[in-house]
Amino acid sequence: MALRRLFREHQKLWPTTQQVRWASTAPSIYDRMVQVTVVDVYGQRHVLRALTGHTLVDVLSEHQELLGNEEVTESPEGRGALECVVSVPNEFLNQIPQTKEYLQQLRQIAPSVTSNCRLGSKIILTKEMNDMQVALHEVYPWRTI
Repeated sequence: MALRRLFREHQKLWPTTQQVRWASTAPSIYDRMVQVTVVDVYGQRHVLRALTGHTLVDVLSEHQELLGNEEVTESPEGRGALECVVSVPNEFLNQIPQTKEYLQQLRQIAPSVTSNCRLGSKIILTKEMNDMQVALHEVYPWRTI
């Protein structure tokens, strides 16, 4: 009896089932994931997963054992930065800016440049780029002086 009375008195202090949050509504890591399909120079497709906010060259450098070392090279800017050249589909071209300096740097790295070529360090992955397909281009081996 005493326990029942104690329970009733303190029941007001305990949260009801409406007040308890059963599932987390906070964003998870899966909400930030982006899937990118990369076609290497040999025509093989590789599906890579990355987080939004990372650059494409960072994702490719993390998977060098899968893709090979020939496509990711040192940037002409130096400072140990990595660079790659990819061909991007037309629907994503407006999301990646292109300037005159950008084109000069692109021509220093890649032997053949098309209108769809972009530098991997300038492509910052967003949620809109989910399921994007890119093709890797051959790059000149970068020589240091």
